[in-house]
Amino acid sequence: MRIAVNQEIWPVSTRPRSVATHQKVLKSTAQLLREVGFRGISVERISEHSGVSSATLYKHWPTKNAIVAEAFGRVTSEALQFPVDGDPLTDLVNCTVESLTFHSVQSGRVFFQLLAACSVEPQSAAYIDQFYMSPRREALKPLFARALASGQLAPGLNIEMAIDVVYGAAVFRLMRDADNVAVVDIEETVRWSVRGLLAEQP
Repeated sequence: MRIAVNQEIWPVSTRPRSVATHQKVLKSTAQLLREVGFRGISVERISEHSGVSSATLYKHWPTKNAIVAEAFGRVTSEALQFPVDGDPLTDLVNCTVESLTFHSVQSGRVFFQLLAACSVEPQSAAYIDQFYMSPRREALKPLFARALASGQLAPGLNIEMAIDVVYGAAVFRLMRDADNVAVVDIEETVRWSVRGLLAEQP
């Protein structure tokens, strides 16, 4: 699943003070997400919580949603450590389901709120792409590559497109009704999607 990105991430100064300020804001924003949720966050609230002025915030990020996207993406991407020591196809299915299950819990729904906000705010779209979507794609690529190399997936399979097919179908289902989608439903969606990518059996 991808979103159109026609803007770039703002460069961050490498000066120690600027780096420390940047990290301080991200930490405060992540904490606010846990405490008040996406809709409860504003630039003013981030400024008050972090002790960093609004003027300085706008030197680091173009919008509030850009701050939230980077903070949320960095925190959630830290957990993307998938095992690659079992059956390639089984690992692929299980790890994809694990990644997607995150969206069915309250903290995971921030993604859908961010996605909606960034879809009409091009300046922020680059942030959710770089800090949330891209890390997930990169984490899944080795799993697809192993399954492809093992002969379990169709020869010549385009891995980028395959990720869109498998991940996109499940995310779309979650977007429709995340409150009533169980883990077993996510697993079923992933398995049906993967089935269309399998190598033909002789």
